[in-house]
Amino acid sequence: MKKPAAPATPAAPAPDAKPPAPPPPLSIPQTQVEIPTPQPVSAEALAAGQTPPDEPEPVTTPRPARHTVAPPPAAAPPPPQAPPPVEEPSRAPIQEVLSAAERKQLQDSTAERIREIRRLVDLTHHRSLNPHESSVVTRIEGLVKLSGDAEAKGDLREADALSQRALVLAKDLDSEQ
Repeated sequence: MKKPAAPATPAAPAPDAKPPAPPPPLSIPQTQVEIPTPQPVSAEALAAGQTPPDEPEPVTTPRPARHTVAPPPAAAPPPPQAPPPVEEPSRAPIQEVLSAAERKQLQDSTAERIREIRRLVDLTHHRSLNPHESSVVTRIEGLVKLSGDAEAKGDLREADALSQRALVLAKDLDSEQ
């Protein structure tokens, strides 16, 4: 015969039981310093590490200025002339190597932009410009000049970029009408 199973009841904690210990701290203060034992140093090493004491410089007192008349200075020989500086042959600046097709494309786009810029700036000469517009026209003309200088030096990418900036300013100026 089977005995009926008694319902499971949790065991009651003992009244003397202590709460669980807190977990150890994450960091431990390091207040204990341990210095290693001293190492012996030979007399030779001590002698090599010492420098002779510096002799103190004698203290000089400033002498009072003399007020005597000096004879006129004798004609000093002219200083020897230094040889002229040797000039190195001028070197071409380091530039990007472009293919013929890229060169042609950059030259064409720069030239086309400058034609468009000149057309837009010419339109502004037929009307009176306020001071702001006049300064923008001056800036556009400066950028066109810089673009031409860059192209003359062979820097076609810079010339193209400068002409592009000038065209943006010219279009903005034209849209302000």
